[in-house]
Amino acid sequence: MKIAFLFLMLLYFLPGFTQQYDSVILEEEQIDENNEIYKTGSVFIYDYEIVISGKKNKLKYNREFGKNAEFQLVSGDSVAVDVEKIHLIVQPVEDEERSNENQTQISYLQGPKFDAFASTGAVENGSNVWIHPIREGFFSCLETAPFPFVKKPLIVGAEWTDQMAIGAAWGNELWGQWTGSLLLTYHYKVAEKKTITTKLGTMEVFVVESTANSTMGTTSLVSYFSKQYGFVRLDYDLLNGLEVNMWVTEAMTGQTFNNIPTFFRTKKYIKE
Repeated sequence: MKIAFLFLMLLYFLPGFTQQYDSVILEEEQIDENNEIYKTGSVFIYDYEIVISGKKNKLKYNREFGKNAEFQLVSGDSVAVDVEKIHLIVQPVEDEERSNENQTQISYLQGPKFDAFASTGAVENGSNVWIHPIREGFFSCLETAPFPFVKKPLIVGAEWTDQMAIGAAWGNELWGQWTGSLLLTYHYKVAEKKTITTKLGTMEVFVVESTANSTMGTTSLVSYFSKQYGFVRLDYDLLNGLEVNMWVTEAMTGQTFNNIPTFFRTKKYIKE
């Protein structure tokens, strides 16, 4: 089963992954131990909406990756959907089993059906916080946008840039198609510091405005970063007028997770 699990993680990266963010500062030691937000045993549950032509949508079903993505959009007020919430979990893992070297292991699950388990990486240290977004099915579209990313110290007005190339397999007629590699050039700016009200309560956040420019056009991400809860809201404007908004509704720490066989048998990821 360990081999099968690693194979699932490998599949997560196969469609056109060619280059990493060069300015993200990684760690060779204490990769998980010094995390203050994305600590092992943590869970962050996101609600979401997909806005097309002013109409809010959810996902009836959502699976596979890149060019193999399969999904169905339905009205946002539909009650029978496989993807009601997105669960980000931070599970402990041995260094040799990390899906991304020198990164904290995070996994995305889609509830309430919980029929898939996809692992990727996050970076959190004294220099920066950066996470891979969910990229299963429809969410392959987030490859075309800036990733959630802050550099420390967080100062209003601070700016930075980066680049990444993505393969054509991440394209789709809904959010844009291209041939060969698409080079994305990113620009980030800490626009302001303010207090917002969330499902987790009232909190102070830094608002980071970011763009990704390419030959296809410009996409953007406005992220709301809390020093306690990380990226609590993500507002994407993608190509072809597509919008995706995600916000944290629940956060837990100190959880123990089921192993992969138990997860697929019970559809529960937290150990009882």
